[in-house]
Amino acid sequence: MRIRPSVSPATNRTVITAKAQLRGWAVKTDQVGNDGTIELTLARDDWTIYVAIQVEKAFAAAIKRPGHSHPAVLPLSSVSRYLQSHREQMAAFRCGQRVVVGDKPGVVEDIVPDETTVRLVVRYDDGSAGEPYTTHVRAEGKRTK
Repeated sequence: MRIRPSVSPATNRTVITAKAQLRGWAVKTDQVGNDGTIELTLARDDWTIYVAIQVEKAFAAAIKRPGHSHPAVLPLSSVSRYLQSHREQMAAFRCGQRVVVGDKPGVVEDIVPDETTVRLVVRYDDGSAGEPYTTHVRAEGKRTK
């Protein structure tokens, strides 16, 4: 009997690429080193995820969120969550955008996918912070229906 090596869905290049393509992410592959290291660039709307791969296994990732000019480190265990997250909710807001939650105005500091929806990290004008779902937030200046 031949023993096959285990494949982690969180770090396998083929799995990451398939998940990305199924959820509408554009996938670009670039050779970045003479040692066989490649970079997957996954892009959808204003989001970009970079995954460094060596021997078909991811070893590092970074994410560039809407409203940010530079990517931030992304734990490999979180890549799948971002790839599979709700597209419209992820694209609805940008970091730095003025929003209103109920009657509290504030600024979006981060956008974080949950299991089935997307949360924002909002710094309110009164100095407090919250993590409302995007479905409970509106852009400042927009009227509710």
